[in-house]
Amino acid sequence: MNKNSKIFRNGFLVLIVLLTTGFFLSSCQQNKAQQTPPQQTELSANVLAQYFEQQGNYLNSAIAPAIISAADVYKNRQHNIKVIDLRSTQEFDAGHIEDAVNIQMNELLNYYTQRIDALAFDTIVLVCDKGQTSSYVMGILRLLGYDNTFSMRFGMSSWNRAYGDAGWDKIVGNELVGKLETTENSKSAAGNYPTIQAISSLPFAAAMERADTLLGKPISSALIDYKAILNNPGKYYVINYWPEEKYLDPGHLPGAVQYTPKKSLLTNAALNTLPVDQPIAVYCFTGQHSANVVAYLKMLGYDAYSVKFGNNAFINQTLIETEKKAGHYWSDIHKNNLPISTSQQSTPAEAPDVEIKSVQGGC
Repeated sequence: MNKNSKIFRNGFLVLIVLLTTGFFLSSCQQNKAQQTPPQQTELSANVLAQYFEQQGNYLNSAIAPAIISAADVYKNRQHNIKVIDLRSTQEFDAGHIEDAVNIQMNELLNYYTQRIDALAFDTIVLVCDKGQTSSYVMGILRLLGYDNTFSMRFGMSSWNRAYGDAGWDKIVGNELVGKLETTENSKSAAGNYPTIQAISSLPFAAAMERADTLLGKPISSALIDYKAILNNPGKYYVINYWPEEKYLDPGHLPGAVQYTPKKSLLTNAALNTLPVDQPIAVYCFTGQHSANVVAYLKMLGYDAYSVKFGNNAFINQTLIETEKKAGHYWSDIHKNNLPISTSQQSTPAEAPDVEIKSVQGGC
């Protein structure tokens, strides 16, 4: 276990003591009859951001976004791995990965801290339908020190062709091919950081509080459709979160400002150029990296949203033709034919012709 993991594990031991005495984390409180609510204090996002940077700097690290392919999940299914399915109970019951457990977002932090020894697993894989929800949730958990947690790339759409046909196939589009803006837009001037309300002034405890609040909200509070940006010019501070050379070719959404992945959103770079009085919309190639970014920004108190499915929602064909990394676009190459379980006992359905694809390449 690395130094940062040890620090976070020690932090978790302290936190568990706090949880058992009922100080905070409403979803985990033991004393529901507490008459006087604990007082809250204001914490600058700058303090929390510096803490995250010191404790692993996940968002700007080489591993971000921590995404694992469906093929790798299947190949490692006999190892020390746990698969957590974040979909609804109905979706889970209709078909899921063998031995997966069905945990809702608002129950996940309690599950990690109270029901399992999360850091004892080599790998924890979060799964949703298309990879948007799981990437957002994974981003939050990574900031809490769970560096064994991954999101499955493209969700169940990549696990089995049936899900891909009904999932990602239905949402990719090409409406803006040849129509993107190709002029540069400047970042806002450096300004203040947002503040968050927390019971504890200690960064780790405040981060746990913040995570509990965010995971208790529906995923719709973190996602946005690109058409909402087109239909509301100037409403959102739009971040084009991909390499500089791609910002002008093939172009970007109207008004979008370029922020370089793993470089711009640092306290000693351009993090303080983000507005505190305007909603922020972030997009990448597939929406899975931007979901990590939005998890980070929301933890800091920004009003941020990830553009669902990224550029694939409006220039999918362009990406297929120009991108070298297969993880940057959706196509049939990501559709596996892996077995689906349809019983509560997680007995896999018959799958005599299992087809495994091992397309790699991050967001």
